[in-house]
Amino acid sequence: MAGPAAPPQPASATSAAPIAAGSSRALAACLGVLDDGTEAARTLGLDVSEAESVRREAGERLGFGGEAAVVALVGGTGVGKSTLLNALAGATVSEASVRRPTTGAPVAWLPAGSRAEFDQLLEWLGVDEVRTHDDGTLPSVGILDLPDLDSIAAAHRRRVEELLPRVDAVVWVTDPEKYRDAVLHDDFLRRWLPRLDRQLVVLNKADRLGADVETVRRHLERSLIPDGGRLPPGVHVVAAAAGRGEIDSVREWLDGVADAKRLVIGRLAASIRAALADLATRAGVDPDRGPTAMLEPEIRRRAIDTASEAVLRLVDLRTAERRAVAATRAAARPAGAGPLGRITAFFYRASGREAQVADPALHLAAWSQRGSLAPAVDALRTAVDPSVQAAPRELRPALAATADGPRITTRLRTGIDAAIASRPMHPPSSRWWPIFGVLQTVATVTIAIAAAWIVVLFLLRPPVDSVELPIVGPVPIPLAMLLGGLVAGYLIARILGLHAGFLGRRWARSLKADVRAAVERSVADEAFVALDRIDAARQALWQAGRAARTSCGRDGEAP
Repeated sequence: MAGPAAPPQPASATSAAPIAAGSSRALAACLGVLDDGTEAARTLGLDVSEAESVRREAGERLGFGGEAAVVALVGGTGVGKSTLLNALAGATVSEASVRRPTTGAPVAWLPAGSRAEFDQLLEWLGVDEVRTHDDGTLPSVGILDLPDLDSIAAAHRRRVEELLPRVDAVVWVTDPEKYRDAVLHDDFLRRWLPRLDRQLVVLNKADRLGADVETVRRHLERSLIPDGGRLPPGVHVVAAAAGRGEIDSVREWLDGVADAKRLVIGRLAASIRAALADLATRAGVDPDRGPTAMLEPEIRRRAIDTASEAVLRLVDLRTAERRAVAATRAAARPAGAGPLGRITAFFYRASGREAQVADPALHLAAWSQRGSLAPAVDALRTAVDPSVQAAPRELRPALAATADGPRITTRLRTGIDAAIASRPMHPPSSRWWPIFGVLQTVATVTIAIAAAWIVVLFLLRPPVDSVELPIVGPVPIPLAMLLGGLVAGYLIARILGLHAGFLGRRWARSLKADVRAAVERSVADEAFVALDRIDAARQALWQAGRAARTSCGRDGEAP
């Protein structure tokens, strides 16, 4: 028959990445990355049982140390697994037959000198049948012959599925009749090729193919490559004829994985990389380009603008502006209108009139009583709906929750209340107002004296002097004082009103701008806060996957 394909280079022939070199620190970092990615996936509502299982298996496997590793022989009925093991051993280790089923329980072939190192590991694996050897070529690697994966006994397949997550490397054995078998490819290889660092696919019974052996081997190799992808770096495909003892390619591959610590840590790293890659895929994250925002920036901006306008209609800044001017004038009245101004201000407050027309804080705080937030919420939900429909299936529940109307309403209401409450609502004052108050008091006193004088003149008619006024002519002094006080009081009141109005309008414009900005910022912050958490979680998941490809680099690959 044609010679088998060139075997892969042993690991010693390549420069190992830090994690593959057995660095405990690098492995700890790798497990930390898995924890970060798992937590991010939980935030996204993804099923993280597989990642948790990888984490648990890693912790248990590391508890046995790294000086013993296990390679599993996996294949269907009659493909020659046991024959391959017997050929490696040079003796009968596992019964070989074409009957269904043959290997009912895993059989371990271990180096006799390291037998004790495997005890706890075999107990964890649940393997009872053990054969030893004094070969010396694999001092710290044991080989398991597993039950047939396509056995008519369902328990055999379940046993294979239970052991695969726990072994450190796999030799997949097939033959010219079963190398395209759906059970092997669809149920096992598709899932496990990315999850194990070292794997060998053996086309056994290649002596039956004659000159076509290389053609079939290449066809098998191509069938393992996912659409648009490439064969995982740790996977090799070789041809062998175990029944005739032609297994050099398998022996050379085993020599390349003889470093147990490298093999164990490499397998754990591969499982972590695969678990994170699976989570990222289910979250719709491109492992190379990274995640894009669930909501396009332009759609997000338009939704926030629409929602903000709907909220501002309820806040009613125009009325708040008028009340701010009225509040400033009300504050100026007791300070600058003299005694009568203080009396008027008292009754203005006591009657409740001031609260009705001159309290912008009260008006703004009652915004929710003027209508519903439904228009604002609808604008935000409408923006998110297309993203929910386009998202991966597992991500949709978490995305749909971000568009939940009651939750959005609660967030908006809380945010708007906080934004309004954070604005200072005290009207401005002026150092001129007390001066106006003194002048108004003088004018009031003058009016009072003049009025009293006039009453005395009316009752007693005493003589009184006059003053010459332009145009008017002579006017009695009490009457002139009364007119002067009235004119002065009116002018002071007008000046005070104009000044307070000027300050009030300036404050009202500032208050309006501040409240508008605060409300818009609150809407922007609260509208998509749940969606932002999803974006952050997807970003964290992508970063975890990228870090895994670095800190959990494959043996022989530059990180």
